[in-house]
Amino acid sequence: MKIVFIFLLLINVAFLSYPQADVSLVRTEENLLRISEKSGTVFTTNMDELYEGVKGTPYLYDQWKPGNVYLTDNTLIKNVYIKFNIYSDDLLYLNSTSGDSLIINQSLIQKFEIFDELSMDSVLMEEMRLKPGKSEKKTFVRVIYGGKSKFTVKYIKTFIRAHYKGAYAAGNKYDEYTDDYQYYIMNNENKLTKLKLNKKSVIKILSDKEDKIKAFVNKKKLTLDNENDVVQVLEYYDSLAD
Repeated sequence: MKIVFIFLLLINVAFLSYPQADVSLVRTEENLLRISEKSGTVFTTNMDELYEGVKGTPYLYDQWKPGNVYLTDNTLIKNVYIKFNIYSDDLLYLNSTSGDSLIINQSLIQKFEIFDELSMDSVLMEEMRLKPGKSEKKTFVRVIYGGKSKFTVKYIKTFIRAHYKGAYAAGNKYDEYTDDYQYYIMNNENKLTKLKLNKKSVIKILSDKEDKIKAFVNKKKLTLDNENDVVQVLEYYDSLAD
């Protein structure tokens, strides 16, 4: 009897030490499938022989990137391949089973992270209403700094169609996605304001601590014409609220 017991114990130990199948991806796929719909491909169907195709991209990254998705019910969906369509404001994920490109229901997304293996960096995108109080749907902005205050950038893609037909046409023979962006700061009073990267604009937004901000900027010799300078100022601004 003792020999049988030891034999069963060894089998049990061997089973527990054997690498188990990772079911987290299966659960992830099940969660995403419930809140997603099939995506159409973004392209033009112009078949004119003079047409030269599409320049630019509607996506933040053209390639699928690993990432995490945080839902509004506090569910965290980890380690899925996602792609953010800036033009349509849609987050897509790649179904590992079917290979389909699916759009996640935007209203259920709180934020998401995309990891870039090349730069070893990550991008955090968070839902935000850029016109609080108005009947505007939420959009996704990149969080550059998130403390008591917040510094974000809204990426913008504009689609310009080819225009080369007609007697007087002298336009491009290709469709094109062009890039733009708009910075925003949310101060300690949760007031959201558009920002230009210059001293005047930043100090005006943080006017409740204007004298101290000016002194800090001068001491550090900050130009405030770049993201890093603005982050330094906001870190100091938030410290004044402690």
